[in-house]
Amino acid sequence: EMALGRFEQILALERENADRAERLEARKAIDRAKGRLMDEHGLTESASWRFLQKTAMDTRRKIHEVAQQVVAGDLKP
Repeated sequence: EMALGRFEQILALERENADRAERLEARKAIDRAKGRLMDEHGLTESASWRFLQKTAMDTRRKIHEVAQQVVAGDLKP
């Protein structure tokens, strides 16, 4: 019983760690996309963020998915 409890704790920690890693990767993609929008298209940081937000809302996708498209060069303002 004690081993089962420990195993469940380990699984919960692994899930939490995977979630944090996923959020970090999403944040990195968003930051790279904002940088690209600022460098290549002359947008401010806030305008870049608004572009990502609006595009995500308009296309019903997550912001990091839109950001990945911007980073890949597949989406421009």
